[in-house]
Amino acid sequence: MSEKGIFFERELNGQKRDFCRIEIAGMRDIWEGPARPEDLQRFPAEWKAYKGKKRKPRTKGTGLAELPGMTEPRRTELELHDIETVEQLAAAEETTLRGIGEPYVELAKIAKLQVEATKQKDNLVVEVAVAAQTLAEEVKHEPADNSASSS
Repeated sequence: MSEKGIFFERELNGQKRDFCRIEIAGMRDIWEGPARPEDLQRFPAEWKAYKGKKRKPRTKGTGLAELPGMTEPRRTELELHDIETVEQLAAAEETTLRGIGEPYVELAKIAKLQVEATKQKDNLVVEVAVAAQTLAEEVKHEPADNSASSS
């Protein structure tokens, strides 16, 4: 039987820890837990690849943990499928997400809504900034009213 070791990072008791998932070809069951010394010895190439990937800079975008409804196990599962941001999840193929599980399709819908809301918010911020700049220029060019009102 062919075994596959997959290393990833997950939060456990408030701390980021290295985990290992062991899959055996032809079986649905998997083992998953904190990485043990024997896992590192059993899957040295996978461990080296994981450590190399850990050093690369994070993908730019909104972290998955910020998405409503996102749990730590679901975040980890998405990252194992190279989906690291809300924007990547929003753009992910539905067939890919269905292969992971139905909840991920629903999370993608939430991600799409969040991305769209962020775009609308950014557009509104730009509109307000332009309006404020225009108003400041109009005020600067208005003649000063130096007349005192008398009663």
